[in-house]
Amino acid sequence: MINLMIIDDEEHARNGIKSLINWQDYEISVIVEGCDGAEALELLETNHIDILITDIRMPEVDGFKLIKKVNEQYSHVKCIIMSGYNDFNYARQAIKIGANDYLLKPSSKQEILDSVLKLVHQIQVENKQHTHLNQLNKGFRESLPLLKENLLRNLVLSDDNSHEQLLNKLKISGLYFSNPFFSLVKIQIDNFYSHLNFYETYDIEMLKYGLKNISEETLSKVGSCGTFEEQDNIIVILNNAQKFDVSHLLHFVNELKENVEQYLQLSISVGISGLDKPINQLKTAYLQATNALDSKFFEGPGKVIDYEKELKNAESLESTYPLELEKLILQSVLSREESNIKKNIKFFQLFLNKERSLKDKVVKFTFNLYFSLYHLCIERNLDLHEIFKQDLDYINLKLTRSNIEDIYEELLNTALLISKQLDKKKSTHKLLESALEFIRQNYDKNISRDSVASEVYITPGYLSLLFKQHLNMSFLDFLHKIRIEKACLLLNDPSKRVADIALEVGYNDEKYFFQVFKKYIGMTPKQFRNTSPN
Repeated sequence: MINLMIIDDEEHARNGIKSLINWQDYEISVIVEGCDGAEALELLETNHIDILITDIRMPEVDGFKLIKKVNEQYSHVKCIIMSGYNDFNYARQAIKIGANDYLLKPSSKQEILDSVLKLVHQIQVENKQHTHLNQLNKGFRESLPLLKENLLRNLVLSDDNSHEQLLNKLKISGLYFSNPFFSLVKIQIDNFYSHLNFYETYDIEMLKYGLKNISEETLSKVGSCGTFEEQDNIIVILNNAQKFDVSHLLHFVNELKENVEQYLQLSISVGISGLDKPINQLKTAYLQATNALDSKFFEGPGKVIDYEKELKNAESLESTYPLELEKLILQSVLSREESNIKKNIKFFQLFLNKERSLKDKVVKFTFNLYFSLYHLCIERNLDLHEIFKQDLDYINLKLTRSNIEDIYEELLNTALLISKQLDKKKSTHKLLESALEFIRQNYDKNISRDSVASEVYITPGYLSLLFKQHLNMSFLDFLHKIRIEKACLLLNDPSKRVADIALEVGYNDEKYFFQVFKKYIGMTPKQFRNTSPN
């Protein structure tokens, strides 16, 4: 179904276009209509429109300005200008700013229909192209074993201990884990985030899909195995009937690395958990493989780390990480207390100074705190790009600085920036209140969304978002509501002319005032005056 919008300040003109043609016969729906360009732009924010028919001369925003805005913000919308001005310059200007067709009033039924159907054909051609691409994407998505991946992910990461139920569901998908011993391999694409600068999202997903296939094909030689994706890493679960030496597994892991490099042109690093875990310790195996990779994070690409060999006897991160101090830092950021933020970050720096001899541990502790701050931003819906630049290579660069003072400064600046964003978010409703008060004081003047936004120092788009989120109405609806409420009060005075009241509440066009009043009150100003008690 094609959605049609009609914009004209003449109600009879809008009704004529709607009733002149039985649009349903052509699978066209007149979804919305409005009386000027400003209202059209508000309606476009909440309605999907395919074709716009608009007049030129209208109050608030005329047809030319409307089409220019539509082309900037809703490029898919096809536009038809209808006007009684039989002037080639108007037609030329309309086409220049992006109109798809130009019709003179009065237009015949056939002229209007032909113009609209021509644009419908263009839309259908474009939609076929999009449909073809979507079908290709759908075929790829449907080929992914999504159910199996979700079951494997729950088997490793879930805390509900429903292992038997998950194993039975995995059997339906053809995967049997009937042996007593489990181990886990975590595969990390080296320099993953740098690949995002060179590959489209589809290509990245295809690479990960290929990595899962190669991993299963290679490591299935060791025992039953299944793979799933977790935070852009590939996790392989291995299930064996008996314990075996890690050297046996390393042979196949190295073969896996060679296959991935040959067929996908990727470098990978691999972390290997302990090899003799029961099913209820799969999450422990996941943490072991993760810690194995993290422990050698800064050693460069192509690593293979065996947890049993490298970390089993080492002091664990969990036993020494200052968790309570982290909580104090996060609390001070949430409370936006700058002095406490500085004090607690300083305590963290002093704690790091004690670990100077263990640089890996210092970096890991810093990394842990940094990403606790990162997760805080996600939870509070803050602007990650402003705080972290959304570039983990840049974060890596900051955290690998050798100077403890530099690391401390980066942590402090990040914490203070988050605090400022939290404070800014709290002041959002103050901005809205300022905007509402400005409208209430200046409703009788020639104000617009742009002018009000400028008055409170925010963008027009952000102002519209505040109205939608907090008042569940558009800026224009609120302005009309205030004006019409004031008009209703003034209409109780029979000595005032309706035309004067229209000017007094901010409408320079009496006809437009009548249209808006009827839309919001359900009757004309004169009818309202006659029904109101004196």
